[in-house]
Amino acid sequence: MPCVDDREAFLKQANIAVLSTVDAQGAPHAAPVWYFYEDGVFTISTDRHSRKHKNISANPNVALTIDKRDLPYFAVMVRGRAELGPMFSPEERLRLAIRYLGEERGRRYVEHTKSEDSITVRLRPTKVVEYHGRFARPEGS
Repeated sequence: MPCVDDREAFLKQANIAVLSTVDAQGAPHAAPVWYFYEDGVFTISTDRHSRKHKNISANPNVALTIDKRDLPYFAVMVRGRAELGPMFSPEERLRLAIRYLGEERGRRYVEHTKSEDSITVRLRPTKVVEYHGRFARPEGS
């Protein structure tokens, strides 16, 4: 089983995560997101009018899954209460785009997309579960 340091390194990589929320009627919603993971906190940007924002406003309990989809399989699933906050600064927005798209594409993405109607979602996990696929386990486990 990888140690916590391995998990921390994995979470700091530019993996696509899936944020799961629930609306006021209890219907689930899951959406892929980009994120920062710093000091044990996940920070995500979303549009102020998005389903994610509406759901979190109604019910702040969320789950976030970050997984590796090639062998050996590995996933980290976290749960907690989301906090809504102000939009990313222009520098943070550019840093996130470059993290996922690289320097050139990240700069173009920021130049051609709007951010004035965005907010941040912060998640400090209250529960963390790791999944190690069958081929990620040591022999005999």
